[in-house]
Amino acid sequence: MVGFISPPAWLDPAPYEFTTVVQEPVLTQQAIPLLPDFDFSFENLASDILAEQLCLCARSLQAAGCSVVVQVGNPFAWAHVKSEAEAWHRNDRIAAATNLPTIMTTLAVVDALRSHQAKKIAMTTTFYSSVWHRQFTAFMEQCGFNIVHAANFFQQGLVQRINADDDEEHFRYADLDNSVDELSNLIKASVQKVKEEAPDCDAIAIVGTGARTLAILRELEAIAQCPVVPADTAVYWWAAQQLNSTLLPNMGSFQHLSYQPSR
Repeated sequence: MVGFISPPAWLDPAPYEFTTVVQEPVLTQQAIPLLPDFDFSFENLASDILAEQLCLCARSLQAAGCSVVVQVGNPFAWAHVKSEAEAWHRNDRIAAATNLPTIMTTLAVVDALRSHQAKKIAMTTTFYSSVWHRQFTAFMEQCGFNIVHAANFFQQGLVQRINADDDEEHFRYADLDNSVDELSNLIKASVQKVKEEAPDCDAIAIVGTGARTLAILRELEAIAQCPVVPADTAVYWWAAQQLNSTLLPNMGSFQHLSYQPSR
């Protein structure tokens, strides 16, 4: 059984989606930090209060019978860290609460990229603001990757400012109808632009777990013509490896990717 620690006050499709990517029957459980008014600032993402809640969630999932724990959400691992080792320390704190195999989303991305033996990485940071974009890019460089290109939706010209006086942090999503097809098309266009800017990259990473990619993963790989490592699906691959489960074709190249631990 896989336990998913979902972000506070967020409707998380991961516990259900995971059941659709493995051949064997699998059960999932979900735990959510009891922080309904959580402010997703870097300070709060790096706080002891949140860390304690993540550990409590992990213990709750263990008590429910889970044998693997996945923490969903990108910035929880890298917000305000100064090194990759510091991010792994956050991961280890959650794992120590249960002694179960545990992964935080961004570290699953790191593991997947290294398992692909990818060094030159291009990235779409999707809906990230300029601040989140810069900090995440810096973290990936701390992990030793050569980031040959990185851009968010705004920088790619796929979304607009709310008005001319606003900075790029305020994207105009009002032009989108927020349908699954509309958002999927936006992600596909973003990957196309990344590939055009970095045609020789070893892999393309997609971050922002709100950017759902499972339904279009194989289309994204066809556009990229190289491994695509999205945050929302990298954790499914990682969990399946821990369970020795067989991934289905909807997981694209992850289906045949052997796990090479980062440490």
